[in-house]
Amino acid sequence: MALRAIIFDLGGTLIDWPDWDDDIARRWALSYGYLASHIATEHLPDCNSYVQAMRDAEKHHWQQVTARQVSTTPSALIREGFRRLGWQPDEKAVMAALDGYAQAVIGWATIFPGTVETLLALRKRGLRLGLLSNTWWAGAWHDADLAAHGLTSLLDTVVYTSDLPHSKPHPSVFQTVTARLQVDPQQCVMVGDRMVDDISGALNVGMRAVWRETSYPWPKPEHIRPTAVITQLMDLLPLVEQWMGDV
Repeated sequence: MALRAIIFDLGGTLIDWPDWDDDIARRWALSYGYLASHIATEHLPDCNSYVQAMRDAEKHHWQQVTARQVSTTPSALIREGFRRLGWQPDEKAVMAALDGYAQAVIGWATIFPGTVETLLALRKRGLRLGLLSNTWWAGAWHDADLAAHGLTSLLDTVVYTSDLPHSKPHPSVFQTVTARLQVDPQQCVMVGDRMVDDISGALNVGMRAVWRETSYPWPKPEHIRPTAVITQLMDLLPLVEQWMGDV
């Protein structure tokens, strides 16, 4: 079938968050500080306990993504962190914790070289462009990153798994983004940096799948064979030219 759309992963593919693991404690500590300044603190645990509980809740979420391909909402993750502290927060506390975390990630993301140029070139070829990201973050946080780096107008649809019941590589999330793009999966290419989430998930619903080679220690099962491999986004363009010419 004719190639009509390209779907991109977000983190590790279009943009990056430097020092992700090293920065975890800072992010949650800022969330705690904001929370402590906005609610009565007599029942609030100490900062270190809060940071550890939220880190554990976040880790548990990603373990469930790997094991069961499920997803969660931002507020559900925060409530899980509070549960680990033995505290049942009201909605005001949940929102304050989230608002504090949101402020911690503002302006943090960096864009990979060639991202804007690649998306512009693909749009000029008449292709529809989508984004599909595994995340527990609120969509608005990611949208802010897209806007800050000039990507919003270049994408026809964005899908965050925090808005869905499942995460990549579950087939339903790929079917959601193709439905919003109004294309058949066989008319799509998925581009991502994770062999299991991005590549196997896309291949299993009939898409082509391009692995953006990465030094990150994501699993790379030998049985997963991407349609193509690139080292930078601009390498995608000659592949697209070839596939569009094969019609």
